[in-house]
Amino acid sequence: MTGTPVEESLFQIIHCYHQYAAREGDVETLSLEELKALLMDNVPRFMESLGRKEPYYISELFRAADKNKDNQICFDEFLFVLGRLVRDYHLHYHRQQCAHYCAQHSLY
Repeated sequence: MTGTPVEESLFQIIHCYHQYAAREGDVETLSLEELKALLMDNVPRFMESLGRKEPYYISELFRAADKNKDNQICFDEFLFVLGRLVRDYHLHYHRQQCAHYCAQHSLY
């Protein structure tokens, strides 16, 4: 049975987390390097465009998510990362839509 697109996306996120967490150290957590690899491999265009404006985005995101300050991101902390990422992606989307609308209507 095939899931809905959102169910499939959620499964892929969980699978992706575990795939990258298993690369080094504790297989249930992400190091900063594992998080960087996960984001650069899976959302490269967003990371590239964001990185030009905010080169420390990933390290700051890691620091904010690491609530217990153990230099690892557990799955619950990863949910914080996803929330921030979705929020920032949403803001990026709106900026693009606004720019497109303004260009179409000669508002610049």
